[in-house]
Amino acid sequence: MANKLLALSLFLLFSGCFASTFRQQPQQNECQFQRLNALEPDNSVKSEAGTIETWNPNNDQLRCAGVALSRCTIQRNGLRRPFYTNAPQEIYIQQGRGIFGLIFPGCRETYEEPQEQEQGQGPRPQDRHQKVEHFREGDIIAVPTGVPFWMYNNEQTPVIAITLIDTTNLDNQLDQIPRRFYLSGNQEQEFLQYQQKEGGQGQQQEGGNEGGNVLSGFNDEFLEEAFSVDREIVRNIKGKNDDREGSIVEVKEGLKVISPPTLRPRQGREEEEEEEEEEEERRGDRRRHRPHHHEEEEEEEEWSHQVRRVRRPHHHREDRNGLEETLCTLKLRHNIGQSTSPDAYNPQAGRLKTLTSLDFPILRWLGLAAEHGSIYKNAMFVPYYNVNANSILYVLNGSAWFQVVDCSGNAVFNGELNEGQVLTIPQNYAVAIKSLDDNFSYVAFKTNDIPQIAALAGLTSSIRALPLDVVAHAFNLDRDQARQLKNNNPYKFLVPPPQSQLRAVA
Repeated sequence: MANKLLALSLFLLFSGCFASTFRQQPQQNECQFQRLNALEPDNSVKSEAGTIETWNPNNDQLRCAGVALSRCTIQRNGLRRPFYTNAPQEIYIQQGRGIFGLIFPGCRETYEEPQEQEQGQGPRPQDRHQKVEHFREGDIIAVPTGVPFWMYNNEQTPVIAITLIDTTNLDNQLDQIPRRFYLSGNQEQEFLQYQQKEGGQGQQQEGGNEGGNVLSGFNDEFLEEAFSVDREIVRNIKGKNDDREGSIVEVKEGLKVISPPTLRPRQGREEEEEEEEEEEERRGDRRRHRPHHHEEEEEEEEWSHQVRRVRRPHHHREDRNGLEETLCTLKLRHNIGQSTSPDAYNPQAGRLKTLTSLDFPILRWLGLAAEHGSIYKNAMFVPYYNVNANSILYVLNGSAWFQVVDCSGNAVFNGELNEGQVLTIPQNYAVAIKSLDDNFSYVAFKTNDIPQIAALAGLTSSIRALPLDVVAHAFNLDRDQARQLKNNNPYKFLVPPPQSQLRAVA
């Protein structure tokens, strides 16, 4: 009898556990989109020296991709106050130049000013801080989870930065609503207004989400003792004496920080060429250590890379020796928008550049990658699909016609995508792009640090790789028609316009 009671208890226990587990799973077909939409930001938070616009992370497309998106505009002398997030960030600089810094807990302050004597007194304490870096248009900046980040615009041109936050990364132990934890000031939380109400679908909360910073909630006595400062300074720490508006504030006399001078254009070009040469050497080393492949396969491998791990990796250390890089000296910035060594290039069609953890090691920690594309008018990107990643595509300039097809052969998106709009392309959904403008360009954030694409047409397509008879019988064609389907398109990814529309090549 006791054994039966024990068996019944275990059955009920495990049944309850399984029931709980199943309730937490997404509903069937929840992310099988019948229709995709071009998305625009639906909320704008103004600050003293800039604006932050956000897309609703509860939108089905972004929620199923597990990401959130924002666009930050910083005016001249605008400082974005330091903050950290509960998930890794990938930031693309669409426009402008400036400086930024990341604060890695435990790392030393390696930038220091000369020691000076104050008249009649001893040496004045030196200003020391962690390193500051310059950024420019086309840069990708990688920001790990929980690492404070700040940026400043020291030029006349407004800075525009597009930020993707990977909320389903294993580093995020909270829910999928991104949280920005500011270290100073009083500002609105850009994303918390999207928190789902009971019975609702993530509607915006009325009245915004005004609040302080992460130090605002502590008692004055705690902060006085922790910082060894007086009550007046504590009030500033908590934001009580700060009447400046928002998370982007104006530094009227300019920001004075220790940072290396900006390189002259020629020096900057030489530095970029050196970086590209080093990148090519690294790729060459990797290829020398791989088994021999056909030349065409190696070219394809350089573009798409081989899949080594699944989405959302968590601090991969299995292939690192501990000497290649350290946390405190990681490279944090890499330019893809102005690169002179694109991965795919056709003088009459355009160029493509991908950035993966093979080229930018910190992306291995973030589990993210990026792609920059520039396609000329009437040229097209052949139908393809993302093998192992979702792609969140943001249009930088111009417009293009997109078609996206699901597993049932239904066109879930068939329309124009314009500057400033976002389209989520789910993993394995087929997509084709045809540019409508001569200056069409985009940046795509990808949810895998080594993303891979597979072409459905052209020189490296899956159909071309099939035996002729398989193509003939699979598509109900005769052998001559099958041969045309396999071989007529001589291009890999970017197809120039028809001969009558070809642009002049310099």
